[in-house]
Amino acid sequence: MAETKNSLVAVCVMAGGIGERFWPLSRIMRPKQLLAITGEETMLRKTVSRHQAIASPENIYIVTTGAQADLIRKEIKELPFGNVIPEPCGRNTAPCVALGAALLYKKDPGSVMVVVSSDHYIPDVQDYVETIRDAVALARQENALVTVGVVPRYPETGYGYIKGETEIAYPGGTKAWRVSHFLEKPPLEVAEKLYKAPGYFWNAGMFVFQTRDILKAFEEFMPESWKDLEDIIAKAGTAGEREAIENYYRSVPKISIDNAVMEKASNVAVCAASFKWNDVGSWTSASQHWPEDEKSNRLRGEVKLLETSDCIVGNYAEGLVGVIGLKDVVVIRTADATLVCARDKVQDVKKILGDLDEKYR
Repeated sequence: MAETKNSLVAVCVMAGGIGERFWPLSRIMRPKQLLAITGEETMLRKTVSRHQAIASPENIYIVTTGAQADLIRKEIKELPFGNVIPEPCGRNTAPCVALGAALLYKKDPGSVMVVVSSDHYIPDVQDYVETIRDAVALARQENALVTVGVVPRYPETGYGYIKGETEIAYPGGTKAWRVSHFLEKPPLEVAEKLYKAPGYFWNAGMFVFQTRDILKAFEEFMPESWKDLEDIIAKAGTAGEREAIENYYRSVPKISIDNAVMEKASNVAVCAASFKWNDVGSWTSASQHWPEDEKSNRLRGEVKLLETSDCIVGNYAEGLVGVIGLKDVVVIRTADATLVCARDKVQDVKKILGDLDEKYR
């Protein structure tokens, strides 16, 4: 697989989730990435805008569900129609990355792909762009599967961790290391040790690699579905592309890119992010971007509080929400539904969806 002269850099945005922890605001046809959770623009719009300094619109791709494809095309009008790619069904992140890599490899065998989620909060755009450009240079020089690691700011049990071992010399200002191992989300006592130990990073779920390198990894570590992935490469851009994609999704297991490839490969590197980052995964993390009052309440919308502290109150409907005498509670109101839960139970919000009528989902 020879690299072409002037090979392109493309961005693959993974945007297939619903954001069930953001119920009742997030719904199947109004998913998290199409909500303005951290500001006035949707999470997806911020993601695409951030990457236009890295790739032109024709080289930004969004992989999503069939139900969300048209919604995303309406939100991100500057992308070509075919750059919004619907998956036949959800199979976690490994098949999503493999699909993007196959289509990009057909477009340019020397291409580099930047893989990101659609719902991360990154306010330091220039620092982010510089880090990603360095990661591209590293991927090219080392034929490495590069992940971007965030220096831990506190002992976090909700993120996985990456251990950087040997520093790599390359033409970039961002420090980088070869990865010795990954750790799943740890218990608090382990997270406290990792936070203080040198060389550990939060796994932010951002990746950079040459498409030829990640495809080699899929061939090695997911051989059972490799022939179907090869068929996508062969038929990309033809009338048989869609059928090839559907065949691949029937054969491929449901697995994350970390479990499928990154934790097994020997050519994994980590770049240390210099930018602020937040995986906006719950009402607790989202509310960090809302105004805070003198009693540590985080508030959005028309709200009136009395004798209340350390609460998260978001009013997304007309009228007023009043809260009296509560502590460590989350209250989220929309036009047709209201959530009230203990602050330490925000990760369990998605559990309530199983028994709900379809109109509330």
